[in-house]
Amino acid sequence: MSTETNVYVSALQDSLRKKKEVLQRLLELTQAQSDTLQQETVDMDRFEELMEAKESQITALNTLNAGFQSLFQKVENTLQDRKYQYEKQIRQMQEEIRAITDLSVQIEGLERQNRDAFQTYLVKERKEIQTGRASSRTAVSYYQNMPNQHHEWQTYFMDQKQ
Repeated sequence: MSTETNVYVSALQDSLRKKKEVLQRLLELTQAQSDTLQQETVDMDRFEELMEAKESQITALNTLNAGFQSLFQKVENTLQDRKYQYEKQIRQMQEEIRAITDLSVQIEGLERQNRDAFQTYLVKERKEIQTGRASSRTAVSYYQNMPNQHHEWQTYFMDQKQ
């Protein structure tokens, strides 16, 4: 085993561990978004904060992916040629990759649920806005028409009947 290859393999393993941590954090943030969307009154400020935190994690994830790919390209042939020498490290990396894949699937499913919940929220909000507009139009129409409905002669006849 060459020292250089050992360093690369160790860096690959470290990269996978970090990737798993970032995905775990993404899962937590996505769950928090789900919880926010399930509230009676959705706190859009909180939802936006979570979106920004997720963007930060996604950026970190992309950086880790690029670094992993770069490192893997450097040692891919060596690992294939000497897979028995690096069997333990390869097995550990495969386990990390499985865990990463499981986290990715969980996040994807939760994201789909959140997207549907958010669409439902938007439909509800649109209906409330439309209802509010209709109420406003009715009130405006009422107040515009009411001054025109009262005539002096109506008061005269009311007074005369008594």
